[in-house]
Amino acid sequence: MSRPIRQATGRFRQERLQILDPASAETDLATHARALALLKAWHKWRGERPIPERADVDPIDIPALLEHILLLEVEDGDFRFRLVGETIASRYAVRMKGRSICELMGGTSLDETLYEHRRCAEDRCAVLITNTEAMTSLGDIRSYTRLLLPLGGTGRRADHIIGVMQFYR
Repeated sequence: MSRPIRQATGRFRQERLQILDPASAETDLATHARALALLKAWHKWRGERPIPERADVDPIDIPALLEHILLLEVEDGDFRFRLVGETIASRYAVRMKGRSICELMGGTSLDETLYEHRRCAEDRCAVLITNTEAMTSLGDIRSYTRLLLPLGGTGRRADHIIGVMQFYR
């Protein structure tokens, strides 16, 4: 069981967060090509189940997305990067694979990021994050969208998250 969701402090930017029902999210993602492509693959992997298992994820289904993909393992309130696409790794210029979000971030940015990922894992929902130039007050100068989707889990919580990022500058 994970720790309770930490309440974000300081200047939490709720407006950048959108919680989506994966079953009906295609309309919401119509303007986000990479996110929509991952969602379609996610639906293929899940079949008739509520969410796909980690073992169902086949990179052959998403070759054009691989450099933009994140795969995280859920660990007692934190998330460990298991796969980080080349584009993401080069944008952040820090080794992420094998490290956790708590190891890489701090402050309000950490609170926001943990909250976003915990919503995805604990509610087994899609989470769309939009970081625009107007929302970069926390020192993150990257404009991007990031879609997070839950994978697997034997209980009510996902045990992995797959995500895709699209950078705009």
